Amino acid sequence: METTAISVLLQKVLLVPIVGLWIFHMYQRRFKDAAVRKRIATLSLTAVLIAGWVAAWVFERYAIADRWLLPVAVVAVALVIWQRKLMLPFRARCVRCGKRLGMVRMLSWDNNTCEACEPPGKEGERV
Repeated sequence: METTAISVLLQKVLLVPIVGLWIFHMYQRRFKDAAVRKRIATLSLTAVLIAGWVAAWVFERYAIADRWLLPVAVVAVALVIWQRKLMLPFRARCVRCGKRLGMVRMLSWDNNTCEACEPPGKEGERV
């Protein structure tokens, strides 16, 4: 019977970012229409982590050698890289002027612009 120490460890360790991303996703809901793409990104990243957790559980359950987790990790990283526009829309600087964005704007506003470059909102626009 194979030892699956890494699989067992991954099952415990991956729970923290899964729950953290889910809580952050719920926080982003307060920005309504201004953060749709970034909510999809956090949900997508959470799905990748959940898939990794499920893979670790299957490896531990069926005593599959931990060395086979490497291809699973490579596939997960390749998926994130392949879908980087969907899963990683976060920018540290304003796309118009290059000014550094605050943490809330960087993580929760889809337009990736600073307050000075953002066009004024329309009357009744949901924020």
